Amino acid sequence: MAYHLLASRLCVVNGTDAFSPAVPNSGNAVQVDAVIFNNSATSLSIVVEGSNDNSNWSTITTNAGLTLGYSAPAASTGVGFAWVRLRMVVAGTGVIIVAAGVNFTHQ
Repeated sequence: MAYHLLASRLCVVNGTDAFSPAVPNSGNAVQVDAVIFNNSATSLSIVVEGSNDNSNWSTITTNAGLTLGYSAPAASTGVGFAWVRLRMVVAGTGVIIVAAGVNFTHQ
């Protein structure tokens, strides 16, 4: 089991997706956790993406509708990609300040 903090008080602006650094996958299940500190937009979507070459990315799961406070959506299982990153997308006009990470486990 391993945890990686991928965004610490990151300001995400509507119309400009934010990408975390890629981290090596150390399990077959990945769970996002996030804390939204400030929200002048509608909500935040955190898209978990996977890659085997660290260049071409595929969506593993989308966690949509995140608002103020802590969120830990259910883990995605059967993840076979070598690398994982987060793509953060703001819904509505405004900005969101977020901290987010991923937890890898074997399930």
